[in-house]
Amino acid sequence: MRIYLISFVISLIIMLISTVITYNIIDGLDPPVTEDEHRYMPIGNIIKSLLLSFVLGAFVFIVAVKIQRKK
Repeated sequence: MRIYLISFVISLIIMLISTVITYNIIDGLDPPVTEDEHRYMPIGNIIKSLLLSFVLGAFVFIVAVKIQRKK
């Protein structure tokens, strides 16, 4: 049980950090600006960032569990 708790905390921290980083990258590549230079709410960029960080968090969780079981 302790292995899963530690792995969950590690993956949660990675997810939080990667959400901010991926959002900034996606927002830089696809800025939320209309053709006449008006900014709008970047819901698409937020969803992309959350999905990417969720996938990364799941991957980190699996890897962390495997590493801790080897010990």
